[in-house]
Amino acid sequence: MSLHTILVMRPTRGIRMLMGGVALVAAGCAEPNVRPSMSLLPPTRPLIYADTDWAAVLQNHVREGLVDYSSLLANREPLERYYALIGQTGPTATPDQFSTRAATTAYWINAYNALVLRAVLERYPVSTLYDLAMPRLEFDYTFRVDRRIMNLTEVEHHLLADSAQDARALLATSRAAMGTPRLTSEPFRADTLENQLARAAADALDNPNLLRIDHVSKSILVWQEILDHEQDFVDYWRLRRRVRSAYLYNVILDLSSIHRRRGLQSAVGYQFREIPFERRLNDWSRPGVQAAP
Repeated sequence: MSLHTILVMRPTRGIRMLMGGVALVAAGCAEPNVRPSMSLLPPTRPLIYADTDWAAVLQNHVREGLVDYSSLLANREPLERYYALIGQTGPTATPDQFSTRAATTAYWINAYNALVLRAVLERYPVSTLYDLAMPRLEFDYTFRVDRRIMNLTEVEHHLLADSAQDARALLATSRAAMGTPRLTSEPFRADTLENQLARAAADALDNPNLLRIDHVSKSILVWQEILDHEQDFVDYWRLRRRVRSAYLYNVILDLSSIHRRRGLQSAVGYQFREIPFERRLNDWSRPGVQAAP
């Protein structure tokens, strides 16, 4: 049976998606420029990229895919030091240190996730970063990364471009909300990247905040980012499988865990729709917030 996705009426990437029935738009806030603390870097040159501090952040403050922001706020120096380092190193700034596609892709995933945590610390304690009164996370916060000033949407663009449009990388990016992929407890690294991306994709699609099957409406409800990048996911799958045509259903089925795949096989012919966004902060320490089963 040929499967087709329907167009879901959503604003473009330049306008925030519907959040709890309210369109989240710019609230007139000044653009937050999150500056790195360059004094934390060693005086020796040249600087060498390493994920040691990022690994410490993940090991010490990520619990069951959620972030213990209270403890991170109290011990933020490793994150600040890593942010300063990625501000001075990267595929453009220090290309000799990122000679493979895997190394470059791992850099951008780690950078994206670290920058999101750094943005949260600008506002914490909060219950969400997706609020009308706040700057838009993807567009309004700016960072120094790879010796350039960019926002998270631009980081995402570099991630996709430098990974040869490997759409699985999107499922490895956590975006400070329960309705986005969970963080892993270790950095992404070149030598294990393929397995890490496969696991990240399966874990994301197992998350009921990112994918649910509604048999009543005969719909597959998925994370808005997947729908926005539907063509990227399809192109990725076509290249990997060396086929001429494909549909989003084929891609999701292929990336899913065995458990999720069984459920999807009962939803053949269902339409894809945007899942209601769970915008609560992915905060491990807040009462009532737990990792999705």
